[in-house]
Amino acid sequence: MKRIVMALVLGSFGVALHAETLSGLCMVSVSQYKTENADVMFRRGDCGTEYEHCSVSSDSNIAWSRWTGVSPEALKQEGASLKGTMRGDAGELTCSGMVHDGVLAGRYVFVPNQGFAQAMSAMGFDTITLGKQEGMVMLDISLDWVRQMKAAGVTEMTTGRLMGLRALHIDPEYVRAMAAAGYPELRANKLTEMKAVGVTPEKVRDAKAMGFQPTEQELIQMSIFKIDKPFIERMRAKGLSDLTVAKLIKVKIFKLDD
Repeated sequence: MKRIVMALVLGSFGVALHAETLSGLCMVSVSQYKTENADVMFRRGDCGTEYEHCSVSSDSNIAWSRWTGVSPEALKQEGASLKGTMRGDAGELTCSGMVHDGVLAGRYVFVPNQGFAQAMSAMGFDTITLGKQEGMVMLDISLDWVRQMKAAGVTEMTTGRLMGLRALHIDPEYVRAMAAAGYPELRANKLTEMKAVGVTPEKVRDAKAMGFQPTEQELIQMSIFKIDKPFIERMRAKGLSDLTVAKLIKVKIFKLDD
């Protein structure tokens, strides 16, 4: 439904892409899953009649606390004219329009912070495109957080991987906690892979407490196949002995636990 509304307002607003700023269409509404968050959508690019070339960015995990000028209460005001603003180290993003059926729909403008790009370059990151810089505002990637991740020893970080790390809420505390649990993995892509499937220091400790010493890849597999403490205890209660992570995975794959 929201995408239909976005298509309808295309006839009322122009879409522009400039060297200094990004602009296009925006929608802000209360998240269907977490009322404390905003559900945000942007559309920019050469849309054409079928909108096949449009670039759509959406993120339902943006806290209302990051916005000024728009709120769940304001979205209850049918026909209200609002200007929501979100700021971050990477720049400022505004969405201006009118409220209809609880949705602020209108035009957005992203103004990048040139100082941010220069500071990132000084820390060794490649040239950041406007699109990525816009995404970094949405993800609230700050220079301080980047410095903390570098200080924690995280390696192989690119601008793209930084966004993946931040999207999954990987912070220096997670890196240090995993290292303390016996997994000092510092490669950005591997940290992202582990966190994406739910590997946590607590799960590592549970696995070790049950006598396992899983590798990083086995930790990932254990999380994917939900090989947790209750499952292992159930298998042991059935008389299965000499259990290894590989055996437990086979049990799950072939549904031998039924």
